[in-house]
Amino acid sequence: WGPIQDKKAVVSTQSTGKLSDSKSKLRVAIDCSFDDLMSEKDIIKLSKQVQRCYTINRHMDDPLQLHLTNIQGKTLERMEGFVDGYKNWDIHLKHESLIALFPPSEIVYLCAESENILAEFDESKVYVIGGFVDHNAHKGLAYERAIAAGFGHARLPIDKYFKIATRKVLTVCHVFEIISNFCISGSWESAIENTVPGRKGLEALDSAKQDSDVEDNDLTRDTPI
Repeated sequence: WGPIQDKKAVVSTQSTGKLSDSKSKLRVAIDCSFDDLMSEKDIIKLSKQVQRCYTINRHMDDPLQLHLTNIQGKTLERMEGFVDGYKNWDIHLKHESLIALFPPSEIVYLCAESENILAEFDESKVYVIGGFVDHNAHKGLAYERAIAAGFGHARLPIDKYFKIATRKVLTVCHVFEIISNFCISGSWESAIENTVPGRKGLEALDSAKQDSDVEDNDLTRDTPI
């Protein structure tokens, strides 16, 4: 997985230290508990997206505290088969579930359906990205699981700044890259613009507003992550 094309690179090109030395204590977890709901092809895609997240994190001056949780079953098998050297990654690699690793009060699950718009990060929380590829087949599942487990939840503020022409579900690595870019720039608008692929039809909300009288743009369906 190479850099996303046609977007200005925000992360630095060299890693400067280990997680243990990083000034950032922000915890971000990828929850890999969905492998029983994904095809073999999608699990392989997830493994590559996880590898991309790791690469992005390693290239930050102060990498985030990146956790992989619930690494077992098919996902573990595919990581071992398709991701070279993952056991040597500088990452918090855990076979346990989220609930076994963190108190529910610390967990904020990032999901498209949440009514809570994320404004800033709190280092006392752990922000969770669902390790899931086929969103269409099980829409809203991460949100339902978060509610049932008593986790906090939020969505990225994409629709605060932009209109997206296509479906607004992003890949695991795009969500992580938006987070990492925000931690560097301090700007959600910049972080989103420099991450979301051009094929998504990203358009600044101020610009889109000019056409609102001639075209009905429903921004409530498929609320962005």
